[in-house]
Amino acid sequence: MKRVYKFTLLAILIVTALACGVISNPLSGVQNVASTAEALASAIPSGLPDVSKYLNPQGQPVSDWNGVPIMSQATAGQEFSKNTYSYRVSTVSEPDIQAFYNDKLKALGWTSPFSAQGGSAGGLMFFTKDSQILTITITKVDQDSVVLLNLQ
Repeated sequence: MKRVYKFTLLAILIVTALACGVISNPLSGVQNVASTAEALASAIPSGLPDVSKYLNPQGQPVSDWNGVPIMSQATAGQEFSKNTYSYRVSTVSEPDIQAFYNDKLKALGWTSPFSAQGGSAGGLMFFTKDSQILTITITKVDQDSVVLLNLQ
């Protein structure tokens, strides 16, 4: 009887040890994944460029930027590099901005291979002419719309 008792106790001990190992390994795996996700979450924003400056252009808007028309209703505009310009408008809806660029740029010989218009939420428009690519991003900031032009 003692032998059966010892064997049963040993079997329970082995099963308990295995169960603890099975439980602790997934928990440590979850902890490793969580710490990796936390590290990525803190690293990604620091690696991304700061685009907030494009959403708040300062200065007098121009009427034409590198051959691209700027809406006459623009209230502020700023060139951030030779390839990037943004401006604010407060009295024009996002669909009207999209229609403006569709009409004006097509009249200037630009073609639009792609457009993701989001109505009042803004949109993304692409135009090409010769070897140039123009990307227009339209977004809502406060009560105004911001138009970001990028010419490559």
